[in-house]
Amino acid sequence: MMRDGHRFEGSALQIVRAMQDSAFSVDDLTVPSYIEWVVANVQKFEGVALSVIGGSDDELAASLVNGMIRAGLTYRL
Repeated sequence: MMRDGHRFEGSALQIVRAMQDSAFSVDDLTVPSYIEWVVANVQKFEGVALSVIGGSDDELAASLVNGMIRAGLTYRL
C-alpha cells in the first residue's frame, strides 16, 4: 500500500510494473530504467536515498520495494 492509497499486489516485479503503469510518461522505460527514475524522484521529492541493487529485473524490483518499505514510503498489508 502506497501512502497515496494506491494498492499493489503480486511479486515485487509485478508491483513495480503496476507502479510504472500508473505513472505518467514512463511507458517506454525498461524496468531498470523505471527503477532508476523512481530512485531519483524519491531522492528529489522525499529527500530519501534508496539503495537499489540486483542483477535481474526481479532482484532490482525486490530491492526497490523493500527499500521503500524500510523508508516508510509504502507498507505491507
